[in-house]
Amino acid sequence: MTIRPLVIVLALLPGVVRAQAGSDPVPIPGGLGGSHVFAPGPAFQGLVVEPNTITNFEGDVALAYVYGKAHDGVGHAYDVRTDMRVFRGAYVAADGIRREGAFGFV
Repeated sequence: MTIRPLVIVLALLPGVVRAQAGSDPVPIPGGLGGSHVFAPGPAFQGLVVEPNTITNFEGDVALAYVYGKAHDGVGHAYDVRTDMRVFRGAYVAADGIRREGAFGFV
């Protein structure tokens, strides 16, 4: 698995993908430990939990919980548990303007 080149490229180009001033979405209130993130699903916080992290959002949300094993370059094994989400749609930005956007996090 080669994640390092992607991380290096993103680190070298921090200003390439920049939002306009004030166009940031407003995070949802609450969440796990004040993180503005809830964990939908029957094994987590239930099925009636907000899957996105953006206030005043209308659009599509994809969510995946991925579990598995990973090994580093020395052979140490690690359990991997990730929560990956992507959002695409309209939202009311911090500046009060309705905008379109796509977001994601792992």
